[in-house]
Amino acid sequence: MNNKLNWKSVTTMSMVLLLALTACSNGGNKAAPSASTGTDQGSAEGTTTFSYMMAGKYTNWLQDLNWYPVLEEKTNTKVELINGGEDDDAYKKNLELKIGSGQFPDSGIVSLAQSEVYGGQGLFIDLKPYIDKFAPNIKAYLDANPDYAKLMTTKDGEIFGLAQEYPTISNVTFYRADMFEKAGITANPTTVQEFTDVLKKLKETYKDKANFYPFTGRDGYLKFQEAFAANDNIVDGKVHGIYENGKGSDIYSPGFKSLIEWYAQMYQDKLIDPEWVAGTATEESWQTKMLTGQGAISSDFFTRPSWFMNNGGPDNDPKYSIKVMDPFKDANGNQTMLPPAEEKYRMDRVFVINEKAEDKAEGIIKFMDYMFSDEGRTLMDYGVEGKSYKEEGGKKAFTVKFEEQGNKPIGTPVWNFLQDRLTFPVPVNNEAYYQWMDDLTKSFATTFFDKYTSKEFSSLKYSTDQLKERTTLLANVKQELNAALVKFISGQRSLSEWETFLGEMEQAGYKKLTEIDQAAYDAISK
Repeated sequence: MNNKLNWKSVTTMSMVLLLALTACSNGGNKAAPSASTGTDQGSAEGTTTFSYMMAGKYTNWLQDLNWYPVLEEKTNTKVELINGGEDDDAYKKNLELKIGSGQFPDSGIVSLAQSEVYGGQGLFIDLKPYIDKFAPNIKAYLDANPDYAKLMTTKDGEIFGLAQEYPTISNVTFYRADMFEKAGITANPTTVQEFTDVLKKLKETYKDKANFYPFTGRDGYLKFQEAFAANDNIVDGKVHGIYENGKGSDIYSPGFKSLIEWYAQMYQDKLIDPEWVAGTATEESWQTKMLTGQGAISSDFFTRPSWFMNNGGPDNDPKYSIKVMDPFKDANGNQTMLPPAEEKYRMDRVFVINEKAEDKAEGIIKFMDYMFSDEGRTLMDYGVEGKSYKEEGGKKAFTVKFEEQGNKPIGTPVWNFLQDRLTFPVPVNNEAYYQWMDDLTKSFATTFFDKYTSKEFSSLKYSTDQLKERTTLLANVKQELNAALVKFISGQRSLSEWETFLGEMEQAGYKKLTEIDQAAYDAISK
């Protein structure tokens, strides 16, 4: 999750050239849509019928949702779901070919950059005239959320796509509460130093357990960068570090070197899992360690504590217990804020309408507009009153439980309201999202994210050329950065070579990346 490349779907030069050739005759301004004199938008009896493409895992989830047929009924719409590739990676690989070969369906999911490149070439419809004429709820949302409107609107005032708003969530640090109790740890750490002391106490308590490393995980191991003021950020209009919505690093900050020195000391004291640092840990090996007591603390997606409790933890040990700790305070005693798990508006989840589906555009945008309405939001966020929720004291309360509905096999009709999953890109309802979780997750999510997840990170809007250059540079810089940090932390390279390391990163393109990010920020902030 952390330290992965923060790029979504990128247009390759060859395909851009291909599209430029295939689309050159499709450009030109379109007349504003006229008001429909009837209701027929693509099929008989007034039903709007259109095709919609996204990754197969999302179409599978959507087809199982009990509120989905209700949505089609209420909007008098029939949506043909198209599998564009089983997962996100496969989808992205197929997407350019489908667009370039004219196989893109009536609507689908693209990146924001793709929406504007191909929209500018005439392949996707400018939605703004349709929104102004047929979509009062979408228009109201754009008016109420100027940052969103600015991201979605081109410099010429066009809107080629609508992006998904993502729930306010962050990764959490969680721990084996039963192991803390056995070690005599009665209070959670509030600073990095207290956390280090906790790790040492756990290591001493379980010194006879083979291959026990108290701090373990999967994916990127660089956690708590915010406590060292070492993560990427934007301060007073200046981008610091390679911008990844707070999940990346600012290697030039004094705190970043302190962070690496701390990790090197943890590694030397055997407080952190060496497989995790080396990048050889797998999801399965990490899960096994946390389930069997070869690890005691981890930092990961916020539903993971519940996963461990429901997937063998108490079976291995009746006392097995997972709890969540608050983020640390920084060196000055100030409470740190966690970077969001994803950017607020998903630039890789943008809904577009094919220019070839212009005759259906009115019906499609009306369908989308319903999902921006209060009634549509209630249906997607809570379901149907009397079946999945009830009104209780002026508030909505679920009458179905995530524990019973959330993990049913694919192909089973379910009530499920996981707004982080892609269905149709619409606004988020954080309160409903948190309420839907299992009891353990709900016990902290309802207050944790509002209190500790930063709302300060802006989405940057890159041009296609910037994205191309950035993606190439980022792949190279990430590889060199990760290799260098592993050597520092594992003791293969002396920290006395830090200035040399910074020069190597500059040679690899680190500063050029920050310049691209700065230009993207400047463009959107004007």
